[in-house]
Amino acid sequence: MNYINNKIERIFLKQNTLRTAISFSGVGVHNGRAVNMTIEPAKEDAGIIFKRLDLSKNNIVEANASNIDSSYLCTRITNKMGVSVSTIEHLMAAFSAFGIDNAIVNIDDAELPALDGSSAEYIKKFIKYGIQEQKKNKKTIKILSKLKVSDGKRFISISPSNNFSLNTTIDYPNTLIGKSDFFYTHSKQNFVDYLSQARTYALHEDIEKMRTSGQAIGGSLNNAIVVDKFKILNPGGLRFEKEFVKHKTLDCIGDLYLLGKPLLGYVECFAPGHKLNQKLVFKILNDKDNYKIEDSYVDVSYDAYTNVLNKDSLSPNLINVA
Repeated sequence: MNYINNKIERIFLKQNTLRTAISFSGVGVHNGRAVNMTIEPAKEDAGIIFKRLDLSKNNIVEANASNIDSSYLCTRITNKMGVSVSTIEHLMAAFSAFGIDNAIVNIDDAELPALDGSSAEYIKKFIKYGIQEQKKNKKTIKILSKLKVSDGKRFISISPSNNFSLNTTIDYPNTLIGKSDFFYTHSKQNFVDYLSQARTYALHEDIEKMRTSGQAIGGSLNNAIVVDKFKILNPGGLRFEKEFVKHKTLDCIGDLYLLGKPLLGYVECFAPGHKLNQKLVFKILNDKDNYKIEDSYVDVSYDAYTNVLNKDSLSPNLINVA
């Protein structure tokens, strides 16, 4: 005998950390120094914590909005004692995509290793070594009203939504990059498929100016795309279509994870950058009427013909992700 079961069940998501410690090494893209980093599991409600092992005191820097230190070419956080950690955006984006709420990042210098200039190496090890579900409910920050910050023609805005999505546009006239746009809905699989391998990039004409100011010392064709007007200097070219705008989307995700929780909102931006992304974080948190914090959940629909003699035929389908 068959019948129709239209039951919908709400399942609350739990916090996550890493299953085991994972390590990385390389050079900082800006300071050019060798650096070693190990990411360890952390207890529930700990958040993302950076620990400077090269310092004996005041060496804890929490990855949250209160520690954002205004920066142009990377994302930097600084504690109240002036201890900082830089270029965290690619790791933060990977944490966001894999739903990692709690982790301790041990690092023996002031800047994370550049690796290949994307989030790819992080997610490879997340997949290989696994994520550990914890007991406490995951919290999310849900946007309640439209907010916008601007810098001339450049802007980033966020509007209420039941998921986290971004519509990103960049424009580099008179270069190979040109004008490009990309719409993205955030999930682990989408991040792996569309964003994780998108590398940071620079215009060749800007490199000398950056190095004169003490930036991009460790930059190379191994950790960045370099564009000389209408030519890509990297021997292998681009990894996929729209790699430039996809990397800007990746950066936005990493920067917005400094809200301290997964985000529900629709982001639209034109020519975004770290300072602009950070301004939006501050704008969101400036007024508690802009958002609410709630438990994260999925609604599971059991909408199928079910044979009462075979309960295993009941199959859930995710219909709403928060």
